[in-house]
Amino acid sequence: MFFVNEEIDKKYVKLRKEKINLLRAQMSQINSYVGLQTYIRSYDDSLSNLLVILGVSNEMFKRVISMFRIQAGMVFQTEWDTRQTRNYLLTNESMMERVCDLFIKGGCDAELKSNLPGFKLENFVINDNVMERLNNDDFIAFLINKDFDTQYNSDLSNINIARVDNTLTGICKALELKMIRAPKVDPVGNGTRDIQVNYAIENPIKKLPIFYLKYSFNITTSRGQTDFKRSVKDLRDFLRNQNPEAKQIIVLDGAGWVGRQSDLRDAWDYCDYCLNLQHIDDLNNIIKL
Repeated sequence: MFFVNEEIDKKYVKLRKEKINLLRAQMSQINSYVGLQTYIRSYDDSLSNLLVILGVSNEMFKRVISMFRIQAGMVFQTEWDTRQTRNYLLTNESMMERVCDLFIKGGCDAELKSNLPGFKLENFVINDNVMERLNNDDFIAFLINKDFDTQYNSDLSNINIARVDNTLTGICKALELKMIRAPKVDPVGNGTRDIQVNYAIENPIKKLPIFYLKYSFNITTSRGQTDFKRSVKDLRDFLRNQNPEAKQIIVLDGAGWVGRQSDLRDAWDYCDYCLNLQHIDDLNNIIKL
């Protein structure tokens, strides 16, 4: 269900502690205009960090920035994320001042008070309570944990991928087969569409690959699992039409696949072999000359 790796856990405990100390030092003066501007100008992730400490959503901040842009007479089709907003602040003193007013003055600014709901506006203000949060390790850790989720899951996934890669490498070396990473699989034949495949295994004496392998490791459910299932079906159809002797192997694991039974069962039906990491060594019995 879950991927456990003690070394990865130690790494992220250390990274979290370092992030807490770094944020505390960097943000020690953000409750003043000079300190806030210095912080925004000095760090690429400054606005994102401010929103985390304040507990304000990125979507709400986008709406406020869009309001500022409209008030400044700007015409636009899309909103800015925090990176785009910061880049503009660095070149436009007027907008920098307006954003700092949002964080420092809040409801004391008459124009802001007349355009934003008081309850929402209050959340943007860097007051004494917000500054006190910087002294609370547990609070900061709670806020920044989500920042590590994507990277943490990516590191775990990379370890799982390495297990698959190492197993395939060993098999191909022993059997004198050729392993191709991310092979190009074009079902139409005109370069307009590719089926994503992680590996193809070739026998030197045969013209076409004899095995194709795809993997997916998910702790949470996502739309990507449905896309993966469709890709497995596309590859099955491709093999039936253009390489019927080849077999398709998929490696699926994680609580996300248990939680998405419909996609899991379809993916199982569409492939020739479906494994999880606990049975990855079965590849030694599946891949044969």
